[in-house]
Amino acid sequence: MISGLKERFAIIRAESCLNVKDFAASLGMEPTTVSSIESGKREPSKEVLYNLAVKHEVSLNWIFTGEGKMFTSSQPHEAASDNKKPIPIFSASNLPEKVFLVPLLEQKLSAGPGADLPEDNVEKGLIPVPSYLSKYGKNIKALTVEGDSMYPTLHRGDMVVCDSCGWSGEGVYAVRMNGKGFVKRVTQRPGKVVLLSDNPKYPPLEEPEESQDIRPLAKLNVRNYKFRR
Repeated sequence: MISGLKERFAIIRAESCLNVKDFAASLGMEPTTVSSIESGKREPSKEVLYNLAVKHEVSLNWIFTGEGKMFTSSQPHEAASDNKKPIPIFSASNLPEKVFLVPLLEQKLSAGPGADLPEDNVEKGLIPVPSYLSKYGKNIKALTVEGDSMYPTLHRGDMVVCDSCGWSGEGVYAVRMNGKGFVKRVTQRPGKVVLLSDNPKYPPLEEPEESQDIRPLAKLNVRNYKFRR
């Protein structure tokens, strides 16, 4: 384990004023996993540490080295809530090796009734992602999920990484349908394109295969990378 990492992990929890159970829930982890990390019995994955940095506004450089400022926010730290979810802006100076920065767009991914799509992509910050996703180059962006139609795969507030390389087989996509933007699981059936929600309370949407009203915009790397906030 990186020297001092378990102590810094415990410090972040203490500064967040959260017990083990609530701290674990904020990171999508089991309480026993948090306890194992703080005791040094288990090393947190890089994904957990990046999630920790975003959720609790902590500098990645401080997490990995203990050097520099602890928090990325200039304000006293508070645990993020549904009404306050600030996005820290990272720079190359506070990133460990083997990651690169991806723009986080203002546009939300609608896991619900759909959302109007803006003419321009507005960037609101940067997040670090594993270097193997750099193969997508400038075609990769990060967006925030809004809604519950893709639960339990995606939760409201999750940040997901997408590539805008178009259709590349069945999977979870940001799609345009009838002028609206959605995040859905896209599959094909004879003569049809079907948009599925992982939440069973949402019915599937179908369009003829030749329809011009539906178009995949970006494939989500759901298995590869997501932040749960």
